[in-house]
Amino acid sequence: MTEPKDGPRIPLVDPHDADPATAALLRGRARKWGKSWNVARAIAIAPAVIEMMDRVWDCLARTSLSTADRELIAMEMAVTNGCHYCVPAHRYGARREARLDPDTVALLKRVARGEALTAGTRLALMQRLVRRLLATHGGLTDAEFTTFRAEGVTPRQMIETIAEIAHCTVTNYTNRLVRTPLDSFLEPYR
Repeated sequence: MTEPKDGPRIPLVDPHDADPATAALLRGRARKWGKSWNVARAIAIAPAVIEMMDRVWDCLARTSLSTADRELIAMEMAVTNGCHYCVPAHRYGARREARLDPDTVALLKRVARGEALTAGTRLALMQRLVRRLLATHGGLTDAEFTTFRAEGVTPRQMIETIAEIAHCTVTNYTNRLVRTPLDSFLEPYR
């Protein structure tokens, strides 16, 4: 994944200069996340999209997927899409915010390097699901669908995984287009 050499192509939105609705969304998101993230400021150039993503982020937090599942999906998508911002963001998130156990963090580090996880863990199962959903554009064969069900992924979680893929596509593509700079707190997680 190539790190942008230049600054952002599109200026990040400063809540102090934004329209009142966008400013309120950015302030609210910063409160929910505990800090302002450049990804939200990058998306906010499109007020309707930051409004949509604000709702998406809230809804995804209420799915039946575990935090580890969600971090795996996000990391797999960040690597697949070559997102210079989201790989360190999810390294940070897994360690600092989700407070995942060391074994899970170690598996996510392998995913961040583009490795396929060895079968036998929930994260390996979820990685395989994400890869098959991407490769088939959601068109799992009946045999694949049955296998994922038998291995513990519910139909609900399959749909929730697709929603996470959609969310990550918006953030990954936006960060690449904008060349979103890393937040200072993400620098150690490059």
